[in-house]
Amino acid sequence: MPFRSVLANLKHITFWPALAGILLVLALTVADEQRFVAITTSVNAAIIDHFSALFLYSAVALLGLCLYIYCSPLGRMRIGGGQAARIYSPFRWFAVSLTTVIAMGILFWAVAEPVVHFREPPDFSGVEPGTDAAMIFSMSTVFVHWTLAPYAIYTVAGLTFALAFYNLGCEFSVGSLFRPLLGRGLAEPVAQVIDGLVLFAVVVGMSAVLSAGLLLIGDGVQFLFALPKSPGIYAAIAGFIVAVALLSAASGLRQGIQLLARINTMVFVLLLFYLLLVGPTAFIVRIGALSLFDFLIDFFPRQLLWSEPEGSRWSGWWTTAFYASWFAWAPLSCLFLGKIARGYTVRQFILVNLLLPSLFSVLWFSVFGGATLYFDSVGDGSMFAAYQSEGLAAMAYQLFSYLPGSATLSVFFVFACLVSFITATDSNTDAIGGLCMKAVTAERMGSPFVIKLLWAAVIGVIGWCSATYLGTDGIKMLANLAGLPGVLIVLGSGISLLVLARRLT
Repeated sequence: MPFRSVLANLKHITFWPALAGILLVLALTVADEQRFVAITTSVNAAIIDHFSALFLYSAVALLGLCLYIYCSPLGRMRIGGGQAARIYSPFRWFAVSLTTVIAMGILFWAVAEPVVHFREPPDFSGVEPGTDAAMIFSMSTVFVHWTLAPYAIYTVAGLTFALAFYNLGCEFSVGSLFRPLLGRGLAEPVAQVIDGLVLFAVVVGMSAVLSAGLLLIGDGVQFLFALPKSPGIYAAIAGFIVAVALLSAASGLRQGIQLLARINTMVFVLLLFYLLLVGPTAFIVRIGALSLFDFLIDFFPRQLLWSEPEGSRWSGWWTTAFYASWFAWAPLSCLFLGKIARGYTVRQFILVNLLLPSLFSVLWFSVFGGATLYFDSVGDGSMFAAYQSEGLAAMAYQLFSYLPGSATLSVFFVFACLVSFITATDSNTDAIGGLCMKAVTAERMGSPFVIKLLWAAVIGVIGWCSATYLGTDGIKMLANLAGLPGVLIVLGSGISLLVLARRLT
C-alpha cells in the first residue's frame, strides 16, 4: 500500500497519541531510570491496594459466563454464519490460538514460580516452607494463575469480538466489543480513543514480555557459550526476534503465523515429553495429581484469596499481578483470536480457547514445576539458590543441568523461547496493524507492512530498555499497569456477550 494511502486510512486518534505516549515512556526510562521505577512502583501499589478484588472476582465471573454461553443456544451458532469458510484446520487453529496467548509465559514461569512459592509461601497460607504441604500449595497456586480463570478472560473478549466482527459486521476495533451493548451510541472518535488506550497498554505489556524473554534467552546464551549478559547481547536477540517476526508477518496470515505456531506447539510437546521421560516421572505424576485435586476442591477460596489478611501485598505480586497482565493483553489479543475463528461454532471457540489450553497448562506446569520442586528438595534448595544468586530466568538452565543431555536441552529451550516470542510478535503486530487502520474489514483483513514494522521496532526498543535497565520486578510492574483499563474493557465485552446471546438466538 502506498505511504500516502496508509496515512489516509490511518486512525489518527488511535495512532498518534499512543505512539507519543509510548515514546514518552521510553524517554523516561532512559533519562531517569530510578524516577521511572519510583513512579511505576507507587502507581502499581495503588492499583494493588484498591483494585485487587476487581481483578480476582472479574476473572471468576468471566469463567462462569463462559460456562453459561457454552450451555446456551448461542453455543450452536457458527461464527461468520452457516456457510462461513474456515481460515485454519482444527489443529492449526488450536496451535495458533495457544501460542498466541501464552507467548513466553509458560517458559519463564513454569520453573521459577513453583520454587518461589515452595520456599516462600505467604504467612496466611498456613504451610511451612519446604514441606510437602508447601509443594502442593505452590503447584495449586500455579494452576490458579495459569489455567481456567485466566483463559476465560481471553475467551470472553475473543468470542465477543468474533461475533461482532463476523456476524454483526462491526469494524476491526476494540470498540466493537461494545457495539452490541451500546449500538451506534458509541461514537467513532470514542471508539478510536479506546483503541488508542488499548494500543498503548498492549505495546507496553508486550515489551515487558519481550524483556522477560530477553532475560531468559540471555541466561541461555551465557550458560551455553559463556557470553556475559550485556545490552549488546539483549539488542542482538531483540533484533533477531523482531526481524523474523516481520518476515513471517509479510508472508500473510495463512502462511507465516500458522507455520510458526505449528513449530512452536511441536517444540512445546517435545520438551514436555522429554522432561517427563527422563525426569522424576513418578514424583511429577503424584505432585501434579495432588495439586490439581487441591486446586479443584478449594477453587473459590484460592481464586478469590478469602484467607489473605487486609494489608497483605502477596496477591499484588502474584495472583492480582498475573490477572492484571492477562486483562492487559486481552483487548488486543481478542482481535486476533476472533479474526482466526471464522467458520467454527461458539462451543468450539470456548473449547479451543478455554478448556484445551487449560489442560495443556496443567500438564506443562505439572511436568516442569514438579521436576523443579523435586530437584530443589533433594538438592537442599539448589534451585532456590539459583534464583537468589542469578534471578528467575536462570532457574530453567539450573534444572536442565540435572538432566541427561543438558547442553542439547538448553539449546532446544533457547530455540523454543525464540520461536515462542516470534509467534506472539507476529500475531500481535498483525492485530496492532489492523487496530491502527480504518480499512480492515471481514473481507479485507490485512494491514500495511510499514505499520507492522513501526510497532515491531518500538516493541523491540522498549523491550531492550526494560531488560537492560529495569529487571524482572520492573517488567512485572509495566505489565500490571496496563491491567486496569483492560479489566474494564473485558467486563464490558462480557455484558455485550450476554446481549448477543439474546439477540442472535
